[in-house]
Amino acid sequence: MAPSNGGAAAPAGQNMPEAKNAGNVSEPDNRVAILIPTENTGTFGSKVAPQETTPEAAAAISGQGIFNAKCGKCHGLKVTSDYTAERWASILSVMAPRARLTDTEKENVYAYVKANAKK
Repeated sequence: MAPSNGGAAAPAGQNMPEAKNAGNVSEPDNRVAILIPTENTGTFGSKVAPQETTPEAAAAISGQGIFNAKCGKCHGLKVTSDYTAERWASILSVMAPRARLTDTEKENVYAYVKANAKK
């Protein structure tokens, strides 16, 4: 619960409702404190340097989107950790032409499934 601001005006953009009293019965203060980060770090209270994305990670990220969109179009998505990287390679050799994946899309999907494959 946020502490009362003692009647002071709320900061701009944060219009909070006034607390109501009905006689001697006080109603609970249902206001919620909103944490706002000081920087766009994605976390509250810590400063984290942004990490550079490696080409392999970028390919896997792209491959995940392609996998979800194109592989899930015709059938349910398989759990990537159910198969080894070698098994995924053979699956992709059959399924990539059916899904009409370009060579780049196939490579990106393979990067994604390989990164998450059964070890």
